[in-house]
Amino acid sequence: MSSSLPARGFTLIEVMVVMLIIGVLATTVTLSMRLDTHRQASDEAYRLARVLEQAADAAEMGDPLALMWDAKGYGFRRRGDNGDWGGANDELLADRLWPEGVHGGALLLDGQPWPAGRPLLLWQDGRANVLALQIKTETRSLAVTLSPLGRSRVDEGS
Repeated sequence: MSSSLPARGFTLIEVMVVMLIIGVLATTVTLSMRLDTHRQASDEAYRLARVLEQAADAAEMGDPLALMWDAKGYGFRRRGDNGDWGGANDELLADRLWPEGVHGGALLLDGQPWPAGRPLLLWQDGRANVLALQIKTETRSLAVTLSPLGRSRVDEGS
């Protein structure tokens, strides 16, 4: 006597197709979660360039602003009535830490190195200070420059 029940289960081909789909999805998720420091460095450099221009414009109008820069991040300080440097109290000019994989390199004032963590006035003697700031990753270096007219630019390299 033979049973008239149909066979149950999946064929080998069906199981292999499902495994292939799971593998492709796992790879896609893994690659999308990886840090893209190349793009992050570009985003941070262009953001810094825009913020630097805004700060230089404010300094030109008489707001005593200084840049604070180090390997971990940057921010802006305002000189108070007592002559001390305090936080800028502005969301745009607030301290900003670099994202993972990105760090600040050298800060040059008129071609000369400026010590990290020391306030640097953005506007002196009727012009913006000429600045060059490096943003680095393991494989890339970007330079953000500020001209005497208070305009910024982002370039590859240092």
